[in-house]
Amino acid sequence: MEQTFFVAGGDARQEAIIHQLKEAGRSVSALGFQAADHLTPEIAAHLGAADIILLPLPAADSDNCLNAPSMEKRLPMEMLWSLLHPQQKIFGGMLSEALLRSAAEYNLLPIDYYKREEFVLRNAYITAEGALELTMDRLKRTVKGTNCLILGYGRIGKFLARLLLNLHASVTVAARKGKDLVQAELDGCIPCPLRDLAGCLPRCDVLYNTIPHLILDQTLLPLVPKSCLCIDLASKPGGIDLRAAEQLELETIWALGLPGKVAPGSAGQAIVDTVLQILTEQEVSL
Repeated sequence: MEQTFFVAGGDARQEAIIHQLKEAGRSVSALGFQAADHLTPEIAAHLGAADIILLPLPAADSDNCLNAPSMEKRLPMEMLWSLLHPQQKIFGGMLSEALLRSAAEYNLLPIDYYKREEFVLRNAYITAEGALELTMDRLKRTVKGTNCLILGYGRIGKFLARLLLNLHASVTVAARKGKDLVQAELDGCIPCPLRDLAGCLPRCDVLYNTIPHLILDQTLLPLVPKSCLCIDLASKPGGIDLRAAEQLELETIWALGLPGKVAPGSAGQAIVDTVLQILTEQEVSL
């Protein structure tokens, strides 16, 4: 028998997931995409009967309610847990320790797809492509010949550098670890030790930060040209002092949640593919 899905809450990524699952011939129920949505007895029955529960990224908001910004009536995660049973496969993104503890009280073991390497890689590529889209939208020139500076050389930094190099930009990578600097050089970038960042800043046309802690502060930001486009791709707390950047009149974008904004279809597919991979692995291990 085909497995049934219940998609709860989220943004355009989750809506894309519903469409993709239905296109694949899967049985799907949903909650959390209309303002008037609420937990009716019928929906609760679908929730309790579904084989697989797909929660959004992140699964819960800061008040530990289902992350469903479209819904007017909020749904506490405790109430959601109470309607599920241990035999169901539950997946969500960025599951906090507190959320996992509350689920465990109902003998539930949600799986965090956000921690899976295959998802992280797909999401990193979408983020890099989204950053390039922002760049091309905001720049008043072609990317070709542009001096780009990437802070950090993790997954996002590597994908972004590859995209920029393919468009014949000049790419400098500032990183702390020696292995990242060597890798950047071998990939065709100009390496810059992070301690020497001050010397790289005056030459950049576009600056991308991927490091999730403050790098560009009141000391370094004045060295950035007024014409430079600054895009912060790091998660909270970010790596650019936004207040200082505003005072210096630097065009700065903190691009949080970029995959869901620029490519919800691909971002949703990344979740679906990761979840199906986990389910396949579980079947093989039985």
